[in-house]
Amino acid sequence: MDFITEPERKIPVVANVDLLVCGGGFAGVAAALSAVKCGAKVLLLEKYGFLGGLVTASLVITTPPLNNGINIEIADRLKKRNVYIPCRHSGPDTEWLEMRSVDPEIVKYEFIRMLQEQNVDFLLHTFIVDAITEDNVIKGIVMENKAGRMAVMAKMIIDATGDADIAAFADAPFREIKKPMTMMYNLVGIDIGKAVEYLGNWSNLKKIVKEAMDCGKISFDLGIYPDFGAPGVHAEELVYSGQLNVWSGMLHGMSGIDPWDLTKAEIITREHVMRLTAFLKKQVPGFENCRIECTSTQVGVRASRQIFGEASPKMDEVKHIKFDDTVAKPYAKSSLRLPYGCIMPQKVNNLLVAGRCISAEEEALGMLRLWPVCSITGQAAGTAAALSLKQGVMPKQLDIKILQKTLIEQGMDLGL
Repeated sequence: MDFITEPERKIPVVANVDLLVCGGGFAGVAAALSAVKCGAKVLLLEKYGFLGGLVTASLVITTPPLNNGINIEIADRLKKRNVYIPCRHSGPDTEWLEMRSVDPEIVKYEFIRMLQEQNVDFLLHTFIVDAITEDNVIKGIVMENKAGRMAVMAKMIIDATGDADIAAFADAPFREIKKPMTMMYNLVGIDIGKAVEYLGNWSNLKKIVKEAMDCGKISFDLGIYPDFGAPGVHAEELVYSGQLNVWSGMLHGMSGIDPWDLTKAEIITREHVMRLTAFLKKQVPGFENCRIECTSTQVGVRASRQIFGEASPKMDEVKHIKFDDTVAKPYAKSSLRLPYGCIMPQKVNNLLVAGRCISAEEEALGMLRLWPVCSITGQAAGTAAALSLKQGVMPKQLDIKILQKTLIEQGMDLGL
């Protein structure tokens, strides 16, 4: 490989903050809000022109219930706008996992309002390209946007990028995990009653598609079989009448941090969308007059970098153990819990991680990447960062009892 050498240049420092939150998805927004409520000065950076992460960028707009911690506040705001609706006609779910659908455009709007109401500073259209580290401490980050290359200095950092970008820039240990990618999209103009009468429920959609592939009606591998908590080809009803959120199948073997793979994934999964939609319109009653309302801004990436944290629990452990250092309990009616070590990367002292790239054994990550978990880990990370700043200690030295007490005061039932 050939290389070039960049000339030395001065990079302007445009901000100096207590806490820098990198990423404006559910994890980052929850982290920023929780930290500000604890008295920290926060700046949040986001690469898109909107907030919400994969919910708004990749149309992951059906969810298990938002019923604990900061998720209650988010759900209440969406309920007031009548855009947090139980999904209908899906397969049977456990009581705690009853799915809901949301309107991603309202999520974009409400997240901006929530940050503004708490006086959180944020900057959109900005990519983070490096970390400034010294003696295992991140002093700041380097970012690029339309104004050029610049730096932000911070006392504490939260990596809510989903891909553990900041952890990687700071040389925190991580591994890469490749899991199937999916292009989510919304269909409108569907006769729901007619379609459900034919299918029984939306879980049967993959059976119909498999039969079509077996007999040659679909000459393209759509990746219909469930994997890593992903349903394959699937659909769920949304907030508005006649609208479906569709999983267009799965593409395997692609890296979520390789731009060449991501480009290939965008091309192939958009082909999935078109071929699946053409089949539905022609072959499935109720879909005759449907049309594609929108496809996701980017292909849905389920996993990429995963940090090695101070704790890495297994699936049975997060389901059943009451950790002494529990800091996140995503669902009110589920025993699912996460310890503090999940959000604390090794080696880097002033960095916490929230969202799908937290530390856990691979078998557990299918359930831990869902967005109620992302926001709850964001709340834990934001609160821990703010308390560490207030006490003048690194997150590893923070008194866990004080953190737990504060989270409970914020409305999170830790199940202790």
